Amino acid sequence: MLRIRVYRGGRRTGEEATVNQLGQLAKDPEATVWIDVSAPDEAVIGRLREQLGFHRLAVEDVLGERQRPKLEAYRDHFFLNAYVTSVDEESADPAGIRLHTTEVSAFITANVVVVVPDGPGFDAEEVLRRAEEAEEPAQCGSGFLVYALLDSLVDGQLAASEALDSRADDLGSLLFAHRPKDVQLESFRLHKELTTLRRVLVPMREVLSAVLRHETARQDGSEPLKSELVPYFQDVYDHVLRAVDWTESARDMVNNVLQTYLTIQGNNMNVIMKKVTSWAAIIAVPTAITGFYGMNVPYPGVGTQAGVGLAAILIVLVSVALYVIFKKRNWL
Repeated sequence: MLRIRVYRGGRRTGEEATVNQLGQLAKDPEATVWIDVSAPDEAVIGRLREQLGFHRLAVEDVLGERQRPKLEAYRDHFFLNAYVTSVDEESADPAGIRLHTTEVSAFITANVVVVVPDGPGFDAEEVLRRAEEAEEPAQCGSGFLVYALLDSLVDGQLAASEALDSRADDLGSLLFAHRPKDVQLESFRLHKELTTLRRVLVPMREVLSAVLRHETARQDGSEPLKSELVPYFQDVYDHVLRAVDWTESARDMVNNVLQTYLTIQGNNMNVIMKKVTSWAAIIAVPTAITGFYGMNVPYPGVGTQAGVGLAAILIVLVSVALYVIFKKRNWL
């Protein structure tokens, strides 16, 4: 259900630890401990709380319904909530793209990080690889693990926003491809996925902003997120801003495509109505002339072949004249 790794001096050791030893390790200033739980489990989280003293409200957030991305400060630890995002471009979905999100919660103390993903989308090995490759942050307690975690999460969000932004750019090519159903379907699907991603990214920007403002400082004066890590968190914050910008521009592009599509449809409808109206006017000519000659009163040419010929000539001439006029005005 959980994996425990112990670091000393920013390097992983071969120490093996159990849940019952975590309380003692948390008091060791030379040790930094990474713990990842495979899924939110009340019994496991309860044991971790007994050893590390997590706040009851933070535990409730882990075991409860989905939370928005946030960073909460408690007396001696912090609670982080964020999301792993990925885009499946080979999806069988008719729109051809699908955004997947996995909630990730983390308890952070001065030298312990406990990560609890709510699904299989979280790659703990990737986070640990980044942490072990980081040279300078390695001496900053649990901060280097937090940096690696946030960097991995934000990079995934950045990749997702870039993929959705690219798909939004491709939407324009469908406008004039005579595939209106594809434009509608993909536009609405893409708008939905972009909205979901925006709900993840905008609060994430607030999380990184809080870190940079040192609002996560512990009340006892120590800081798990030390000032030496500020440049690294600034880099992650820049990635968040870029992802937000891409997401906003993609949403604007989708809205513009939809507006352009509706405008094109309206113009096409006007053209169709002009053509139908023009043909109706031409068809009305024979109806009017035959109706006139069908009156039950004497008139010139009544009962003679000349009258029939005159009516036929009038029908042809007026119809041809109307056709030529409408054609010149591009109504037909």
